[in-house]
Amino acid sequence: MTCVIMCVGKIKDAFYRDEIKKYSELIRKKGHTLEIYELADEKIPDNLKDKNKEGLIEKECKRMFDKITSKDYVIALCIEGKEITTKKHREYIDCAKEDGYQKIVYVIGGSLGLPETMKKRANLKLSFSKMTFPHQMMRMVLCEEIYNIL
Repeated sequence: MTCVIMCVGKIKDAFYRDEIKKYSELIRKKGHTLEIYELADEKIPDNLKDKNKEGLIEKECKRMFDKITSKDYVIALCIEGKEITTKKHREYIDCAKEDGYQKIVYVIGGSLGLPETMKKRANLKLSFSKMTFPHQMMRMVLCEEIYNIL
């Protein structure tokens, strides 16, 4: 199984980079692949108006849509998503495999989140918590979760 994490922004902290690399190697040892695409984030103007926010997010995430196909099971990480157990997460992935999906693609937006179009495209909207966490930390936690479900 191939899992993909598509995210806006880069991991800057060496600790998180090392942990993500460790989990990638552990996933590979289980016979699976983890691909990570870090997409450039857009500069957010200081005076950004709410009416312009969605356009900026769309622009930021357009490259995600360019890489996603109809054969991908897309999981959007967003605060309004479902909070589920690791066991239930595994069940979703098993069903996706049974339904013939070739890749599991996790999408993580930048500091402004994901556009509505991506949330509508997602097969599952997932939330790890109603709290806000640093993106770097959540990427590492997601890698551990992927390792646990495969």
